[in-house]
Amino acid sequence: MDALPRWISQHALTLWAVVLILALLIGDLGWRRARRRRLAATGREGYLALRPGTAAILLALLAVLFGLLVWAVWAQTTLVRFDAALAQDLHDRLSPGMLQAIDLVTQLGDPVLIALAAGVVALVLALRRRWRLFVPWCVALGGTAGSGHVIKQFVQRPRPFGGHGFIAETGFSFPSGHAAGSMVFFGLLAYLLLRQWPPPRHRDTIAAAVTLVTVIGLSRVLLQAHYLSDVLAGYALGAFWLVIGIALAELLRRGAQAR
Repeated sequence: MDALPRWISQHALTLWAVVLILALLIGDLGWRRARRRRLAATGREGYLALRPGTAAILLALLAVLFGLLVWAVWAQTTLVRFDAALAQDLHDRLSPGMLQAIDLVTQLGDPVLIALAAGVVALVLALRRRWRLFVPWCVALGGTAGSGHVIKQFVQRPRPFGGHGFIAETGFSFPSGHAAGSMVFFGLLAYLLLRQWPPPRHRDTIAAAVTLVTVIGLSRVLLQAHYLSDVLAGYALGAFWLVIGIALAELLRRGAQAR
């Protein structure tokens, strides 16, 4: 039990980079597959299709994953002990200078900043009367914030070190709001841009979204602001609402085309 958290803390920054590279490779693979199947956008008014059956499967899988994480934390399983050991090892090994650099990264996913940016995007969509994008945007972002708050109050998991690690945080720890918020905000923003921008810019758009979501979420673990399972649950919750947002946008688009 103690050996794995110790090894992870010893190679934390390297693993952070490795996870980012793997995430980028997976995102690029998904882009290539979509391109081959002609599901990627083909022009300014194109779209990245998400079939209802695929959306249903993804939502079911994400719900199961999130439920398992909630149960693991609630039942105080081995995962909880692993979380605590990893947080302690990171606390002992990472230097203040390194943590200060990581703190700059984590600010990109600050809930206040995300909320302000989301409000700006919503305003732009409303002014342009893009209601079939405005509604999914508000549903996904609002659903993430609301459900995250409710689940935090239900689980009531304390922060690592009582919230007094490298950065002081208030509120409960599970799930990570930074991870969930960055997942749905940057993911859905990428979707909006894919519908507006020409295909040559799609690959970079996906890479940027994947990079931001990955580095923001994992920075919370390195800063000991969240346990690893908090971040994984935040990713699952954010991805759940991201799928809902994209599926709803696709449903509204298909409905408009059918008229």
